[in-house]
Amino acid sequence: MAFNNRIFYACQAVAICKTGHTPLAGLGANAAMMKGVQSVGITSNFTLDQAFELGQIEIYENSEEIADIEVTIEKVIDGDKLLYGAACGNTVKTDMVAAGKGRCDIYLGIFTDADSTTDGDAPLQVVMCSGMYVSSVSYTYPSDGNATESCSFTGNDKFWADNTAGVVPNPRTSFGSPSSGFDGTSVPSSGLVRRTNVKIDECDIPFAVKSQSEYDASSKSHGRHIVSISASTDFGRESIMELGKFGPYHRYAGFPVEVTSEWEVTAASGDMVNVSGSHPNLGSGESIIIKDDAGTIIDLGLKNKLSSVSYSGGDTGGGNATVTYSYSTFNKFNINGGGTYW
Repeated sequence: MAFNNRIFYACQAVAICKTGHTPLAGLGANAAMMKGVQSVGITSNFTLDQAFELGQIEIYENSEEIADIEVTIEKVIDGDKLLYGAACGNTVKTDMVAAGKGRCDIYLGIFTDADSTTDGDAPLQVVMCSGMYVSSVSYTYPSDGNATESCSFTGNDKFWADNTAGVVPNPRTSFGSPSSGFDGTSVPSSGLVRRTNVKIDECDIPFAVKSQSEYDASSKSHGRHIVSISASTDFGRESIMELGKFGPYHRYAGFPVEVTSEWEVTAASGDMVNVSGSHPNLGSGESIIIKDDAGTIIDLGLKNKLSSVSYSGGDTGGGNATVTYSYSTFNKFNINGGGTYW
């Protein structure tokens, strides 16, 4: 087998498939070569349980418990398939509970470092992380740089090349030599989403965030001085174990699941949030919806409440004062965009 001198971005490719499907079976609703990926990381954590006994200092038994596999992937928002949708299917658009049950197989192909593209090449090595659950998802829209999606996955199975002990199909032959589209002509479907591509006028923005400026009727622009927006959730996966079996039979999402969003704004009038210790300060909740030109719609529902507000900056170093508004809700995190999934 040939060996690389190094591994860098041009000789790696990531595929996400519905569990039981492979990239070799065709790149459609059930399998996707992920476009716009910026980074991928895989961590294996082995858990050891020690037992000692009276009468000796030497360890009595060092038992192995089930290992945890963690995969983190970040991609730019570009109109192509989103990580969350590729992993959990179309339910990410409508139902967070159903999306939380979705499982996927993640393939990382490592190709020769002698070629400038991976298109149509057979990988030198493939690692497959099987039966992975999404553990956390976040979307970030900065004023400087590209909008990104980050996903973390958790599971218990990871296999390199053909070393699968018959548990899953051979990852290398399952990955095959995919016509991935990475042939030197790959471009974003919608263009990369940057600050000018956030549809501020079509977003549902919380009242406190809008308090920093007024609506400009002449340009039909809110001009809210928003520096960045982020929305995220963590499913808090827990394992259900049973006697007679080494691995868990399910890793459930720990509902109720908190969903948070943060809005950083260049301050023009302070944070404009009054706080009284004599009576409640917040209303019944607010709608938050974030939209961009790539067709991404992040719907956090109607019950978002302000959880904290932070005023900072404007010091003698010459920087501007900013206000960060943090909002919280539960069990509502519908993500639309990136086309059709399984």
